[in-house]
Amino acid sequence: MLQKFTFILVAVCITSTAAGRDLSRTAPHPSLSPLDVVQIVMNALQKNDEPSKNRGIAVTYNFTSPANKNVTGPIDRFVNMVTGPVYGKMVDHLGAVYEKIKLKGNSASIDVIIKVASGRFVGFRFLLTKQRDNEFEGTWMTDSVTPIEVISS
Repeated sequence: MLQKFTFILVAVCITSTAAGRDLSRTAPHPSLSPLDVVQIVMNALQKNDEPSKNRGIAVTYNFTSPANKNVTGPIDRFVNMVTGPVYGKMVDHLGAVYEKIKLKGNSASIDVIIKVASGRFVGFRFLLTKQRDNEFEGTWMTDSVTPIEVISS
């Protein structure tokens, strides 16, 4: 289901990072917030093939929850999904902004608007949960990513 999202273009779409946060991590850690996780994933996907082919997708897979991995499958299948028609625009995007950050208990929702090579803007809604009763206890991980409609004005 495609969600609607209104986005008013004010400036060039850029990837934002906050000073002092460790967004260089490549695996879940309890010190990372839901926004940190999404920024790490989007930064990795923006430079997908640095320093090696599909490294960004591998980092994204690291932050995929065990429940999500049960659906998306092993890494080879995950790579095919992320580079496919639904999510492929995330790979090598030109920049991202983060909107509608909602945190409720152990669940979070973050909308990400990216600028793609064609100059268009596309949106995705990340749903995350703080992990419990598994090896990632206390860490935020992605349960799903859904395309959302972006209306520029």
